[in-house]
Amino acid sequence: EVFDEILGNLENNLIPCFYFDGQTSALEDYLELRPEKKDQIKKLISENKLDIGPFYCSADSFLVSGEMYLRNLSLGLKTSRIFGQKRFICYIADSFGHSKKIPFVLNHFGLDKLILWRGLGNHCADLNWSGINTTYLIQGYFQDYLSADIPFENKANGIKSYLDKISERSSDNILLPIGGDHLGLPLKVMEQVNKLNSVLKDYSIKLSSPFDYFDKVKVRKKVSEEFLDNSKNFILQGVYSSRPDIKQKNVICSYNLARIAEPLQAISSFFFNIQNKQTECDFVYKTLIKNHAHDSIYGCSTDKTNDDVLNRYKRVETMTEEIKESVKYSLSGKDLSVINLSNFEYSGCVEVKTDKKLPKWLRAKKINSEKAFPSELIYNTKYVPVTEDYTTINTYLVQVKKLLPFSAAKLTPDNISTDNNLKITENSIENKFIKAEIKSGKLILTDKNSGNVYKNFLSLTDLGDDGDSYNFGALKGDKSVNGALKSFKTSDKGLWGEINLNFEIKIPLNSVLNKRSKTTDRCKIVLTLKLFNNSKQFEFKVRWKNKSKNHILKLGLNLPKPITSTINEDLFGVIERKFVSDYDIYSLIPAKRGIEIKTNTSPLNKFVSAQGVTVITKGITEYEVNKNTLNLTLLRSTGIISNPKNSLRGTSAGPPIETPNLQMIGDNEREFAITFTSEPKEMFKETENFFKTVVSFFSNCHGTQFFDVDNKNILVYGIKHNEKGLIVRLVNITSQKQCSNIKTKHSIYETTPEEISFKKISSRLNFEPDEIKTIMLKK
Repeated sequence: EVFDEILGNLENNLIPCFYFDGQTSALEDYLELRPEKKDQIKKLISENKLDIGPFYCSADSFLVSGEMYLRNLSLGLKTSRIFGQKRFICYIADSFGHSKKIPFVLNHFGLDKLILWRGLGNHCADLNWSGINTTYLIQGYFQDYLSADIPFENKANGIKSYLDKISERSSDNILLPIGGDHLGLPLKVMEQVNKLNSVLKDYSIKLSSPFDYFDKVKVRKKVSEEFLDNSKNFILQGVYSSRPDIKQKNVICSYNLARIAEPLQAISSFFFNIQNKQTECDFVYKTLIKNHAHDSIYGCSTDKTNDDVLNRYKRVETMTEEIKESVKYSLSGKDLSVINLSNFEYSGCVEVKTDKKLPKWLRAKKINSEKAFPSELIYNTKYVPVTEDYTTINTYLVQVKKLLPFSAAKLTPDNISTDNNLKITENSIENKFIKAEIKSGKLILTDKNSGNVYKNFLSLTDLGDDGDSYNFGALKGDKSVNGALKSFKTSDKGLWGEINLNFEIKIPLNSVLNKRSKTTDRCKIVLTLKLFNNSKQFEFKVRWKNKSKNHILKLGLNLPKPITSTINEDLFGVIERKFVSDYDIYSLIPAKRGIEIKTNTSPLNKFVSAQGVTVITKGITEYEVNKNTLNLTLLRSTGIISNPKNSLRGTSAGPPIETPNLQMIGDNEREFAITFTSEPKEMFKETENFFKTVVSFFSNCHGTQFFDVDNKNILVYGIKHNEKGLIVRLVNITSQKQCSNIKTKHSIYETTPEEISFKKISSRLNFEPDEIKTIMLKK
């Protein structure tokens, strides 16, 4: 209804122009209901009366991967250009903070205009953010006075107060948007603007386009930082831990699609001439990116909306698996082969799933059995599996060595590792790199390389949380409940050692009105620690059944010194964040009206590192610094979209709709790994090892390296296949200039991320700091 009205107003010249919120997915939804409006929309765009794009949906930049963010923009631009859109302003004002790497993504697309709101604190309105002309909406979101049913004098005074605030940090030109969430156009908007000009003495208002504003601004302040400052507007940082089920699904689905299924099909199509399934991959991307609309990925919506999001992830999981398995079937043969899709050489365990009997020289360790149809029958379109084909499928682990980056290899006795570096006792497990042991009820980790010993490494704490989907809500005078290790058991699994640690923590069943209940749940938390033979990381799995409401459960990693900084994975590459280690929010509550109290928490993409200890996670998306402890938020259990009495936020952030599923009652599971490094490229290497980027299958693929990048500060983030060749996305993960040679027998072309233009180049590539490049290999 809102857009129907806008189109009518544009056609009848009742408004000069309209900017469609920067995302094209809503336009697609509209046209499913109003397909007859397509030509009208194209006409208005051609007349510069209507502007759309460039994003497909307005995504958060901390909870999605770099490749996913880039594909979101690529999909939005492609959709926009189909409608004839030629000029673009990247409007992502309402996202809850902004990654430092956004300007590098926009620059890669040749985009140079950006509008932001949240997270910019005391900055002036007109900025040059790492080369991108950026406008900060000083008064970016408001209950639109022009739509309010109040006397005109009150409207004029209200708008003047907004203009006064903006003018303090602007040049002579001021940008004030008209509108708000879900609002239609104000009635007789042109008449109202003309009337305002007759009564406002200090300002002349013109109903216009943000493009006109960008043309008028000549001076911009240079900045280069991430925007997570909540001093002037809410950034609602609790969304990073809201609904962890959504966060976990997103991380796994994104990695499996962008780093395994799509590269596997692209490489197989380009090098082994099987059918190109890029169209299928693009369809899955579009489905997945719909979950990246920021309120969806944040989890600050109704239970019904979040059910839709989770169902979409289920579809993505299924489709991604189908692509991967169909490619493996297309390559099928008699030899057991592996493809390493990692940026780094790999030595370690590979999973093999088959109904075939494996030769003894593989030294395979069976870890699971299930009844299913063999994949070679499922993907054979000339055969329908029958009941007699339903058989036992076994999953094995095979220990391989020295698989080259982006290579295929036929497994032979020469690339099977036979060494065993594991040593397991009744209270410890270790290999030649690292050691874990239990002493006096404490977990002790040792980095054998450096000799550093981390005593009492793990802790579990629980606190009340009377907050909501947007913000943690601290309870005044609250004291943490601490978990205790009750028992443990080590076991030798052949290719790995394991310690099962059984913790117990008494969690109050609820907290209401600043008080926690006296009735508690004796919550049993099982933490399984795995150490593989040749691994440099400890793998952890945490499992428990949550029976309590309105609380926050944290797993603490206790480091030797107070934590003053961390290194984090960002959209592309890494970023350093600074902290006040003894910051205490409990001394600052309750928040005053209009104020959101800053926390010592930060968003977590896939890894965070402090004092040489790196944590890699599969969907734990928030961490907190508390003195010398790095806390991972395992669970933030609340039951309302916005609690008007949240102690950390002095004003509501949304409607007080109850969301029982947000409490996350029932079985919960989290996964993370610990490794010891302070080198970003090693962090990325161990992350790829944890996420398992080696694919096994029976084929006739023999040893070959598809291509190689000789500088490990230059990483491959994405691989896809178009009709011209193999597309490879490369990123400089450092803030220094880098150069690299691409080793390949094929011609190399540099291209835009939309693959529109191509320029032949040499194999030597020079990178500016943090630069993204897209290249194509052509036969």
